[in-house]
Amino acid sequence: MKKSHIFSLVLGFILLTAVLTNPDQERHKEVLSAKFNSYVQHHISEGPSGTDDEWLQAGHALEMMLAGALIDRILSNMLTIDNYVIFSTTKISWGGESRVIGIGAFGNVFLSRKMIERLDEVLLNQ
Repeated sequence: MKKSHIFSLVLGFILLTAVLTNPDQERHKEVLSAKFNSYVQHHISEGPSGTDDEWLQAGHALEMMLAGALIDRILSNMLTIDNYVIFSTTKISWGGESRVIGIGAFGNVFLSRKMIERLDEVLLNQ
């Protein structure tokens, strides 16, 4: 077999794999929701710890439940996914502006390093 045929077959296999494993909209939402939920958990856990107060523990559980519901609601309203067949992009709309914050390919969603740094700055340094 010629090298050009082998190259074409390998390239075709990679493209077919990319098309079949391109993450859907739900996968994008899951990844972003998990990231936001981990930040919220971290922020809530920074409160008074080491207490045996059952009411305080119940309050933390309620905060987590409400925060999770709020995050899902916000993401469903602000998040859009653009599918380009072999990859997809995660966009968030805020104040009439839309920014790409992630890319999905081969079954994975990769969030922008800039967005993660900004979340760290805003949520963890309060």
